[in-house]
Amino acid sequence: MGYEFKNLGRSCVQTGLSLALCAGVVACAPNQAQAPLETISNQQQPEVSLDTIDEALDPTIRSTIRAGLTGIQRRYIDPVYIDDLSINAIQGLATIDPSLSVSEADNKIILLKNGNTIASAPRPLNQSPDQWATITAQMILVAQTRSEDFKDIEREQMFEAVFDGMLSGLDIYSRYAGAVEANANRARRDGFGGIDIRFNKTTNKITITHVQEGGPAQNAGLKVGDVISKINAQDVKKLSLRKVAKILRGPVGSTLTVEVERRDEEMGQPTRTISFLIERAHVVHQTVHTGLQNDVLTLTVTSFNKKTAQNIRAVLNQHEQGLLSGDIRGIILDLRGNPGGLLSQSVNVADLFLRDGRIIATRGRHPDSFHDYHAGGDDITENAPLVVLVDGGSASAAELVASALQDLKRAVVVGSTSYGKGTVQTVLRLPNDGEITLTWSRLVTPSGYAIHGLGVQPSVCTNRKTPLTTAKTLLNPMRIQTQHEVIQAWRGAGLIFDGRRAKLRESCPSKTFNPNFGQDIWKQLASRILNDQNLYQYALGRSESTDTALRP
Repeated sequence: MGYEFKNLGRSCVQTGLSLALCAGVVACAPNQAQAPLETISNQQQPEVSLDTIDEALDPTIRSTIRAGLTGIQRRYIDPVYIDDLSINAIQGLATIDPSLSVSEADNKIILLKNGNTIASAPRPLNQSPDQWATITAQMILVAQTRSEDFKDIEREQMFEAVFDGMLSGLDIYSRYAGAVEANANRARRDGFGGIDIRFNKTTNKITITHVQEGGPAQNAGLKVGDVISKINAQDVKKLSLRKVAKILRGPVGSTLTVEVERRDEEMGQPTRTISFLIERAHVVHQTVHTGLQNDVLTLTVTSFNKKTAQNIRAVLNQHEQGLLSGDIRGIILDLRGNPGGLLSQSVNVADLFLRDGRIIATRGRHPDSFHDYHAGGDDITENAPLVVLVDGGSASAAELVASALQDLKRAVVVGSTSYGKGTVQTVLRLPNDGEITLTWSRLVTPSGYAIHGLGVQPSVCTNRKTPLTTAKTLLNPMRIQTQHEVIQAWRGAGLIFDGRRAKLRESCPSKTFNPNFGQDIWKQLASRILNDQNLYQYALGRSESTDTALRP
């Protein structure tokens, strides 16, 4: 079936990017020995009017594509073109039906199946999201009617194919999430209505493994080891963990009944069935875990969500007297394996330990991406000695915290070179309830270097295989001085992105700490630094001033 869409068009050679796309398919080639496009279409099937096509278009599909195009064009960190995004989106349909492809010729966008034209539309003369969204939606409709592969797929699968194609020319951190995944992402970032437990499944048993202190479940009486049998009278023993989690979640303030099987602690007592009425509350996953050993306070931060800074502040307040009196000799902030999270939370965490200075700057293309974040003047630890642990799994927001505390001479960084993910993503919520995570700015440290592709260089470089006997060597002042010189070269990379970044990373190879590899040598090194004030001050770095003014 050949469809002709009567829209205004423009030549595909008007932009270099469009030309490259055309050249990658069959467009912009000299006229071939074949009938005109309209004739080919008409020979296959009578022309279908554009009005008929438009009436059949799903408004949600068109509005969702338009929202995606508009958001990407305005906010992506580098300039992008609507036509390239749309053509890539149409090409994404091939992930559902490999016989589909898109081409350009005679100022038209052409959809082909097995090399034969099944639809064409005049190329818009401008970069209008409305016009390109309409063309993309029209091509989707044709594909749905002409391809057997589209008959059994859900609409969300189509969206995934289209947006994966649309984002294929951008960086790896820009991605699409459908409604289900997007809702889970929002829950991780902002919390959700639930009862604050963790559980696992063995055979047909859903066993509670953690009950959050002060949470709805604990207040109602649930305990670790209870086996959940029913929720709201529904038998859940054979359900997946995902389905059980979905049932447990709901609006904050709503109630649910949870029936559990509990074995009494006293020997010989049979298992009892107990029912609990629980009111859901706003739940935000715990990302901060603490420990106090040998007069050193350890804060392990697994990610940065809505309550991370608040939780760290609470722990520091709890140990205020110990920190002020010196009974607690120092703090280890363990960011190993921390993939990042909310920018605002990482800024707030760094601010807890700083009196002044710029924590981080963000720089992108959109005016709203330009920000300078400064410390608020209140180090609630009163300058208590601080060591930050990083490894190859420390990324993004974790690198922001480590770089700020290192550049402002507030903490000694120990470990390996971090991941090097120094970009900030914004989230575009779409009409279909999905979302696009879009890269829109870069992180620039107080000393002026961009983290992306570089990471954070530790003052004490180690790795997971370091035997304890080499601690003296690793903490040798000459070795630390060498690391300081590397860090100075590191800062010299500035905002230039070239081969120097990969070369610099070789000075302390990025490695991921393995918690199952015997003793935690990295933490032991941190404790040694905190217990030796001379070593600690030396490892902080010399007193040269930190450049806190970004060059234009």
